[in-house]
Amino acid sequence: MVELKNVSVTYSSGVDALNNVSLRINDGDFAFVVGSSGAGKSTMIKLLLKEIDATSGVVTVNGYNLSKLKKRKIPEFRRTLGFVFQDFRLIPSMTVYENIAFVLRVIDAPIKYIRKRVPYVISLVGLHAKTNSYPDELSGGEKQRVAIARALVNDPQLIIADEPTGNIDPELSYEIVELLKGINDQGTTILMVTHEHDLVRHFGGRIINITDGEIVFDEVILGTSDELAAETIPDMSIETSVEEKTVNEVPSDTGSGFVSGLSQGEEAALLSSGEDIDMSIDDMTPDDVIAAITGDERSGGV
Repeated sequence: MVELKNVSVTYSSGVDALNNVSLRINDGDFAFVVGSSGAGKSTMIKLLLKEIDATSGVVTVNGYNLSKLKKRKIPEFRRTLGFVFQDFRLIPSMTVYENIAFVLRVIDAPIKYIRKRVPYVISLVGLHAKTNSYPDELSGGEKQRVAIARALVNDPQLIIADEPTGNIDPELSYEIVELLKGINDQGTTILMVTHEHDLVRHFGGRIINITDGEIVFDEVILGTSDELAAETIPDMSIETSVEEKTVNEVPSDTGSGFVSGLSQGEEAALLSSGEDIDMSIDDMTPDDVIAAITGDERSGGV
């Protein structure tokens, strides 16, 4: 369950990113979050990841009160989440299997469990034939399927997908959303941020529109299979261009954190934990590592 109660975020620059926002997403929901660039969507994601703290109000995610969450508990909390990036963030020197297995290796999951769980999620996203392929051998749609499998492998309660169709061909966007819908049907809560108006119209469901830091629309609508959908959906002012990445919406004061990066020592510790995996730190950015971890205690915290 995700709940924001009277949440506001004001950055040190004076930017009011969110203004008295209240929102509840129940377990098992699927919700689209839409809005123009700079509307506050990325700030909301940072709050839900505990990368930043609310200036006022209460944020609760998966039973954790993030307003009171101690730093040492952040890794434990983040293991209840899965995150899908717009630009995939796959580790280029690892195969599909290794990219997904790495998430479980860094939290010391039993080898027997890894060998069972990883093939299962690979099959779930339809990539069994690509198990031993490297990212540069995959299409954009296949890379995003790997990213979804990686987010799913730790069996999270909530998956946050930030523009998951932004870097793939339009015709594949529907397949990715169908995949997320299928995962949702199995009980995982999905929160998908998107700028793609056509996808929202096609699938319908719960639509949350953020404008100037406030929620201006939060309703369940019908998809385009019903003629009423075109009349029901509001003008969301969604830009047609790909929005900036999550970490670049508004400057943050938090320093290193869930998205912003690791020290060299922390990176080295993470790399050394991936036994039997041949990878070079030169092939990885801090964000690559963070994306693969879903919140190991060695990743630091906010």
